[in-house]
Amino acid sequence: MKTQQLKQLKNQKGQAMLITMLILMSSFLVSMALGGLVLYELKSMIFTGESVKALYAAESGLEWKLYQANHPDEETGRGPIMNNGTSFIVNVSSTTEGYLVIYSVGRSINTYRALEVMY
Repeated sequence: MKTQQLKQLKNQKGQAMLITMLILMSSFLVSMALGGLVLYELKSMIFTGESVKALYAAESGLEWKLYQANHPDEETGRGPIMNNGTSFIVNVSSTTEGYLVIYSVGRSINTYRALEVMY
């Protein structure tokens, strides 16, 4: 009788180990999925911040060129100095109707945003 009880006990130990391994693997998979979601959201937040900074840099370039267009007699210098790691490039052209077209591209790290104004 004792040997039969010992055999059942050994069989139950194997089942307990299998169940434990299944629980550990499923909790590992769930934690990996949640970690991936958190990293994705973190990247999205960083790219959104860089996008906003690039947009503001492009807007600074537009404002600077509009100021130059409205104050042609003043010496405006090199333009605004960006202290947050952003920059901009501004192109000015004119249309056949006499309008000025100001195109500004703002850059922050590897994110670019562009604005265009017809004045």
